[in-house]
Amino acid sequence: MTTPAFILEVNTRVWLRRLGGGTPLPLDSVADSILDTWKNQGFDAIWLMGVWHASDEGAEIARNHEGLQREFRDTLSDLKPQEDITGSPYAVADYRVREDLGGNEALAGFRERLRKRGLKLILDFVPNHTAIDHPWVFEHPEWYVQGYPDDKYNSRGFGVESDEGERVICHGKDPYFPPWTDTAQLDYRNPDLQEALRDLLKQLADICDGVRCDMAMLVLSEVFVRTWGSHPEEFWPRAIFETRAANPDFLFMAEVYWGKDKELLEMGFNLTYDKVPLDHAVHGPLWDRDLFDLPESEHRRRVRFLENHDEPRIASRIDKNRAFAAASWLFSLPTTRLIYEGQLEGAKVRPPVQLLRAPEEPVDETVRDFYGKLLETLKVPVIRSGIWALLETRSAWQGNDSHTRILGQAYDLYDEHIRIFVNWADHRSQCWIDIKFGDLHGKEVVLRDSLNGMTYVRDGVELMMRGLYLDLPPWHAHVFKCEVREQSKRPRFSDSEDPGLPDAEMFSKRFK
Repeated sequence: MTTPAFILEVNTRVWLRRLGGGTPLPLDSVADSILDTWKNQGFDAIWLMGVWHASDEGAEIARNHEGLQREFRDTLSDLKPQEDITGSPYAVADYRVREDLGGNEALAGFRERLRKRGLKLILDFVPNHTAIDHPWVFEHPEWYVQGYPDDKYNSRGFGVESDEGERVICHGKDPYFPPWTDTAQLDYRNPDLQEALRDLLKQLADICDGVRCDMAMLVLSEVFVRTWGSHPEEFWPRAIFETRAANPDFLFMAEVYWGKDKELLEMGFNLTYDKVPLDHAVHGPLWDRDLFDLPESEHRRRVRFLENHDEPRIASRIDKNRAFAAASWLFSLPTTRLIYEGQLEGAKVRPPVQLLRAPEEPVDETVRDFYGKLLETLKVPVIRSGIWALLETRSAWQGNDSHTRILGQAYDLYDEHIRIFVNWADHRSQCWIDIKFGDLHGKEVVLRDSLNGMTYVRDGVELMMRGLYLDLPPWHAHVFKCEVREQSKRPRFSDSEDPGLPDAEMFSKRFK
């Protein structure tokens, strides 16, 4: 399938309760106007996170987990444990849609309404583990990693009665963290287990258009052996091949870390997470051109984001100007952009995935206005289908290296042109930059900034000879829709110009 350019992640259980005024609204009762809004905003796919049956035992574990309790109460000051806390959506007890969300029938109707609007439906697949009360635990305990008798007394495992007496099954884990005590670790060394999971994926491909595969790298043979001591047969190549035999356009998106993304792409994944830009945006080092100097084909197979259900809200991590600069740059790249529900309204609270309710937050109108303008620009054909290039800046004058902090990119499609510039720094930065328009003799270029409504006119020959001069405030962005037209007789500067984008003549007066 054509990979989606924009994916909206929805915390389904919380969202439907909010829509229902405290009682979950079934999926088939969601208003068409909401789906129309998603389409108008430019989304291509909706990821419904948390639709499957969660673990009842996992809910009790969550209600009694000391660390989680602190997080729950920090999120909801009026927490009602029995009503607000449930099992994690990533400790799946059954791959059926929860009845309070309308069940599989409601999902089918919801998917059909998305399809009529050209929107794809993405659901979760958790390959590494199941809930501790998944039917397989009791019907096929041999499909799980077996523990030692003492493991049921610590956090490593739990006991299960079987026809052969009590078994101890290990909890799911990755090699770097303690086990998840609401999960049971699947054993990929068992060929019957792998076959059952391949059959499950084929079933999922009949009810959705793609899966987001949770911690997809954990079942790679080299990672599994590091965690559990012996190599299984690789799962993903055959699983993806067989799933696509019946559904050729089915999408596989991997949550992946530790540099394992290339391996998963080679095994057939369409998209893989790229969390590095987010980490740099929040913690440093500062973004620079080298971080994004990749072939366009590599960008298009990466999923970039500023927040999701695992990450704190970006509005709670960095100031607004820096967040706007990050969004202007990251979501302008030729990549798959992942937006988390609430991000477009400036939400600051990320509810833990075990909560069924989130606090009410006022809409930040400044954030909503910014994203409205940005998304309106990014859904145009030139961004989706145009030729992309990363631009290179030059020093504005000798001894000034602030140009290294200005990032630039270009899109061209016939007579449509977009140029994006961001000053990724806490100080003013200046540069010259070739904006790559070819022969501009007798022409002028009109630059209309989609973010602030300003318009600038520049002489074509001057742009060819010296480039565009930029002088940008800290964390400032321009997203220019550009028009190349015949040279006019009117004055050099439009009424709406300001000194933030001086031309070469102004530059020469200031610095000679």
